[in-house]
Amino acid sequence: MESLSPKETQLKPTGSATDSQFQLLRQRRFYPLFWTQFGGAFNDNFYKSALMMLFTYGGVERWGLSIDTLNNLVAAALIIPFFLFAPSAGQYADRLDKAQVTRRIKLLEIAVMVCGAIAIVRGSSAMLLAVIFATGIQSACFSPLKYAILPQHVNGDELTGANALFHTGTSLAVFLGLIAGTLAMQWSSGQWVVAAGGILIAWAGWRFSRKIPPAPALPNAPPIQPNPLRQMARTMGYARQNKTVFWCLVGVSWYWFLGSVYLTQLPNFTREVLGGSASAVTFLLVLFLVGVVAGSLLCEKLSKHKIEPALVPLGALLVGLGGGGLALAGASFQSSQTTEALLSIFELTAELGFWAVVLAVFLLGGSAGLYTVPLQALMQAEAKPEYRAQIIAANNVLNALFMVAAAIFAVVFLGVLDFTIPHFFMLTMLLHCCIIILILAREPLFLTRVKRRFLHSAERRQEADR
Repeated sequence: MESLSPKETQLKPTGSATDSQFQLLRQRRFYPLFWTQFGGAFNDNFYKSALMMLFTYGGVERWGLSIDTLNNLVAAALIIPFFLFAPSAGQYADRLDKAQVTRRIKLLEIAVMVCGAIAIVRGSSAMLLAVIFATGIQSACFSPLKYAILPQHVNGDELTGANALFHTGTSLAVFLGLIAGTLAMQWSSGQWVVAAGGILIAWAGWRFSRKIPPAPALPNAPPIQPNPLRQMARTMGYARQNKTVFWCLVGVSWYWFLGSVYLTQLPNFTREVLGGSASAVTFLLVLFLVGVVAGSLLCEKLSKHKIEPALVPLGALLVGLGGGGLALAGASFQSSQTTEALLSIFELTAELGFWAVVLAVFLLGGSAGLYTVPLQALMQAEAKPEYRAQIIAANNVLNALFMVAAAIFAVVFLGVLDFTIPHFFMLTMLLHCCIIILILAREPLFLTRVKRRFLHSAERRQEADR
């Protein structure tokens, strides 16, 4: 029997696994946290989409600014708090009982949503943007908590499945929140629906948070650093202490870069390249979401109830195939278009080339889930428990940096250099290949596990057949 390296030994299961990851949804050590974070993600996007509808259709004063400028302000108000507050929130999460801090943050969310209700009913643009910024602060403070609690409440052999459920729940909550906010504002009483709905969801999240079991701090957690700049530096220093953890952070942040690129450009890709209407945009976004959910939930089965780094190169390879296929399928479809009228989803499905786009979008979403869930679980398992929340806070900062980089990347190549969207997607995949090669070269664990998991297993099967 082959011996494992010390690092790989830490990846072995520490307890008996549940038969299915879905059993966690019935257990108190998991389901209150799951629904607490689900409600928070839903509320953020519910309120954000309602605000964008108000700006877009003139429900509030725009101060003479364009819709694009205001939408960028909303995006900035949600991202900036992760730079300012996540590192400090991480150290408090490490020093205090995480369940108690979660309950306090959910109480803060109720207060924010009450202010949001007043702002949206009064139609105050300044107050609406202030509330969006406050929801960003609340999210920045909660994110290190929810991922740092998981390893304290689930066994090592359940961590991949728990992260898969978290990733699935967050993706569904974001999508449902965006749809609900958009639909609600199409009603005459939509502002009241959003106002009441935001408070109700926040209250439900607080009720679930009261059932989260204790997650006490470890006695050797680092002392509080009151200076936010020094804490930022300390947080990033913790992230670099463990090579595996650091490259997991880079890998997860690269996922957010890709997600930002594709989800931002997919509507314009559908209109300009495929000639599709709004129904086609919705179809492809739902398809991408279904792919992410399927890929995430598949991780537990493929990993056989343990943290399996071998899935990361596999997922990265499939991301490259999906992204490259989407670029090629889009370019081919665009060259074959014979009409300038926008096509409905039903008209597009009659085109053979559209099914190549469908396959590529589904593969891209599914492989993204397959790629990121093992990275998240491995990062949680490898991070030292006494500052695990600060490691996750460092991940939040890097995620925000990569999303900002994605926006700049798109502006430069689509706006300044005038790339077509298919060419831009292909360039993104070339950059993806470079980033993945760098990660695999700097952290050999991933390829080592690929060799032992897939190649050695194939050799054993061949020997058994003989």
